[in-house]
Amino acid sequence: MKYILTLAKTCLWLLLLTYLPACEETEDTEFDILASPVLATFEGQNFKATESVAVTATFYELDKSGILDHNIGIDSMAISGLDIRVFINGSTKIGDFVTDAEGQIQFEKSWDDIGGAGSVVRLEWVGEYSETSFRIFHNVGLE
Repeated sequence: MKYILTLAKTCLWLLLLTYLPACEETEDTEFDILASPVLATFEGQNFKATESVAVTATFYELDKSGILDHNIGIDSMAISGLDIRVFINGSTKIGDFVTDAEGQIQFEKSWDDIGGAGSVVRLEWVGEYSETSFRIFHNVGLE
């Protein structure tokens, strides 16, 4: 019995010593994950199957220069003239839009245009601002 316990401990140590060097951290990643350069707010999330999907998206730039002053804080300014592409399923483009003077886009499509009335459809809002690309998600679904 003592022989079996010693053998088991030896095997466990050999196993640990074999796999521990394989667990090393690397700094290299496939891509960098950056914070979005814009803030997006959305109005419109749940719709009836007989209604069209109508979402108002508003895009803001955040001014964080006053973040350390409690009298100022973070300010948001609407971004006008921002080119936005909307996708579903990661690669199916369903529209090109440009934000108006208030930084808004009025998105309206039928359920058929966005792949049919399913339980939830993820809209992907894609653009570039200050030389940084971004992709922001908004889910719409049935009531």
